[in-house]
Amino acid sequence: MFISLLATYLSLSSILVGSFAFSISNNSNNNVNVALVQSYTLYDKERHILGCCHEVRPSTTKIDDDDDDDDDDDDDDDDDDEVEMFYATTKRYFMFPSTTINSGDGGGDKLLRIRQTSFGCGRLGATVWPSAIALASLLAGNKYRSYIQGKRVLELGSGCGLPTLTAKVVCSAKQVLATDYWESEGLVVGNRLVPKDLFGVNLAFNIGCEPRNLDWHDELSVFEASTDFKPDLIVGSDIVYYPDDTEPLLQTLDILLKNGGGAKNMLLILPLPPTAEREALPEFRQRLEAGVLGNGEKDILIDELKMVVRSASTDEEEIHNLLRIRM
Repeated sequence: MFISLLATYLSLSSILVGSFAFSISNNSNNNVNVALVQSYTLYDKERHILGCCHEVRPSTTKIDDDDDDDDDDDDDDDDDDEVEMFYATTKRYFMFPSTTINSGDGGGDKLLRIRQTSFGCGRLGATVWPSAIALASLLAGNKYRSYIQGKRVLELGSGCGLPTLTAKVVCSAKQVLATDYWESEGLVVGNRLVPKDLFGVNLAFNIGCEPRNLDWHDELSVFEASTDFKPDLIVGSDIVYYPDDTEPLLQTLDILLKNGGGAKNMLLILPLPPTAEREALPEFRQRLEAGVLGNGEKDILIDELKMVVRSASTDEEEIHNLLRIRM
């Protein structure tokens, strides 16, 4: 497919031309005209490309994100929910180039829509962070796309849900479960910076299925999520933030990875200085390297990646340093 080759070429060469525009097919096989906003290309230390995606601006907002959507409904009508009523929102669109490894996914480039909300609603999960784009690009790359097909994928700290949606639509996962923590009836949040209850509504809107309200500080709820869903792969991006959450997060990972029917693999993408400072990251990394997961029986691989973000309008580059943690 010409646009697939062209999109891949743009990522490989890192050459973007102004307001470059092209036409792609969405999940309902309807042509959508889009203009390129910026490209994201993920590299390892040897400069091998691990994944890429393009942020685009469609000429129409009528984008079908899921094959189960009613094609006759206007997109703006679908958006008229409580989130839109009470909070400011913006939409971002991400295009993932097709590959030849997954002939069963219908082929073609995949255009995904994500609705961001305000800080008042979603707190730290209100927007799509660069680490989430990097994780989604990695999942859509050749290595993980083939592995995820037919697997169960659980995302921790999903935020707006881009990696979950990527696993579902681009990688053809058997089942996905987006998890995060937000206010709900009877929930005591104390002084923690927790998203409002409509955050869960927005996350469900983005991924097209029900997310799970999961508190890392509640060991029982994590155990129930593990036994109910039985994930094959645990993913997460930019989830190491507050020092008070380090121990609960490590405990959550340990439960998900060793509980009956637990996951065998884990993939985390975390931001590094100078583009991001995360106070809890040094201790989290040190404890992982000390073998805190699975009583030291799990092989944890840690390396650094770079994501190059290139603007289509200015041709300027922005570099994000990232930590990849996998098992």
